[in-house]
Amino acid sequence: MLRCRRCGMPVRRATGIRSLQPAWALATTGLLLVVLANIEPVLTFDVAGNTQSNLIVTGVFNLFDQGYWPVASLVFFAGIAGPALYLVSVWYVSAACSLGRRWPGLPRAAHAAEVLESWNLVPVYAIATVVAVVKLDMLGTVNWQPGALWILALSLCSLLTVQFFDRELVEERLEDLA
Repeated sequence: MLRCRRCGMPVRRATGIRSLQPAWALATTGLLLVVLANIEPVLTFDVAGNTQSNLIVTGVFNLFDQGYWPVASLVFFAGIAGPALYLVSVWYVSAACSLGRRWPGLPRAAHAAEVLESWNLVPVYAIATVVAVVKLDMLGTVNWQPGALWILALSLCSLLTVQFFDRELVEERLEDLA
């Protein structure tokens, strides 16, 4: 369902079969992509023979080491922890609703998914990486690594998960399970 961001009123309802299985499948895929995006280097930067490969978490550690711990915490939460927690909560709620199971903490998990949706900033991170590469390319050689592909896939997957996770359907299913 399409909702107005400002007031939350429904703008357009989805037609056809309503299901949480696509959200469940996308959340499962997204969780796998979170792991892959965080264990593979994103890019390799070479300046005058000094080569450095970077993971997502490398930037967090560098910010922390330089004394920017509030920014490091924000980057960690918005780029790693927030998206992972969002996908876990969507997975938990979608799985329970799809299987017709009343698992503990479902209303809290549904609320967590709603709160964490706006903290899923992986697509913003992907765009920022492209912008940074354009600037870094002026200083040295930048080579894309497999982690960049995983971040792109995770961005797309997380955006689709947001679209397929129907909160109104979750509320209906949770009422039916009660």
